[in-house]
Amino acid sequence: MDGQIQNGLTMTEERVKTNPKSSKKLWISVGAGIALLLLSLVIQNNVGAEIPGWARLFTYGSTYIFLVPIYLLFIRHKKVIISNVVLLLLLVLTVETTCFFLLGMPSAFKKQFPIADLPADHIAKQIGTLPYADSVHHPIKMNGNDTVFDVHITIDNHCKRVTPEYDSLKNKYAMFFGCSICHGEGLEDNQTLPYYFQKHTSNVNAYNFGISGHGTNNVLARLQYKNISEQIPENKGIGIYVFFWDHIYRAIGTMSRYTEWVHSEPYYTMENGKLIRNGNFKEGRKTISSLYEKLYQTNIVKYFKLDLPLRLNDSHIELVTEMILESKKEYTKKMGNDEFILVIYPAYKAYSDDEMKKFKSFLKKKKIQYIDLSNWITYGPKYTLNGDAHPNAQTNELIAVELERRIRLKQFN
Repeated sequence: MDGQIQNGLTMTEERVKTNPKSSKKLWISVGAGIALLLLSLVIQNNVGAEIPGWARLFTYGSTYIFLVPIYLLFIRHKKVIISNVVLLLLLVLTVETTCFFLLGMPSAFKKQFPIADLPADHIAKQIGTLPYADSVHHPIKMNGNDTVFDVHITIDNHCKRVTPEYDSLKNKYAMFFGCSICHGEGLEDNQTLPYYFQKHTSNVNAYNFGISGHGTNNVLARLQYKNISEQIPENKGIGIYVFFWDHIYRAIGTMSRYTEWVHSEPYYTMENGKLIRNGNFKEGRKTISSLYEKLYQTNIVKYFKLDLPLRLNDSHIELVTEMILESKKEYTKKMGNDEFILVIYPAYKAYSDDEMKKFKSFLKKKKIQYIDLSNWITYGPKYTLNGDAHPNAQTNELIAVELERRIRLKQFN
């Protein structure tokens, strides 16, 4: 009797598995899913630069309608490996959709990552994003009805910021490299760190090569581009790289930095223990950059605030410190002295103690002189612009005075 029952069940299962009507319904569902997915693509291509939440939800629903019957068909035909792959896709889609609802059904944006068609030796092609030469910019930042800053920025014919009160009788220089902190975001030309360093040193003209958004890779590219000494009339001086932690993320092109602004910036990598330049991030590492462009607006990334790589490792710090060492070598070759110093700026802490310790150990290993101001002050609102995290004029003057003292006394770490 048990054998007859078992045989009956087996025959029933076989009939279910081979039921042509059931399979036909599944194939119809697959076709409907494909049609809906095509419709969702048409919708996304015609809604403009912003894809509204309802259009994204329509895409998720269409994908479910396509994948579920595909999964059942593979199960029916005992395609275990393929069915497991589809099941994994369904699980990822479920998490993605759940995060979408938890985020409040946000819109997505069709961001492009273009590379300007410039001659190979063009300064922006070699160095990265730069302000126009011989220009004056007038940035204004508002916080509601309050003005955070309303300033004028003067750029010379070499795309660096002008430091006022140049004196041709002085015979020493101080070349400053870095990002918006060095550049003086939200400040007038006579409120920047290079300006105050010039003010509090005797016989020194300061040159501001800092550009907002730049990282260690841009500093190296600037020093490698043509002969920078032609811009400096003085024969003696010092090179100062104003570093803060985010330069590492920019220099390695993390997903967040790549998709925000560094896609067209210089890309360096280590090959066989040697630092090489491979164009820009978009063209020099196509696979990873393409992956970042696809992942960065996913709801999973947004909800869990993920970035790639997930954390810094020794190879990242090795790469960035090698860029600093190469910057020093370029400076020495072109300026005729090895007085190149890295200054760790006291910005908001965005690193672990172990990460900073490791960074400093690499600097010492490569014999890079540095001045550590990271804990010299407890960076906070007192030292920043009102409504912006960049340092205010008083902070720049405070740092400049301390920097001059340590350099004069050769108090390096």
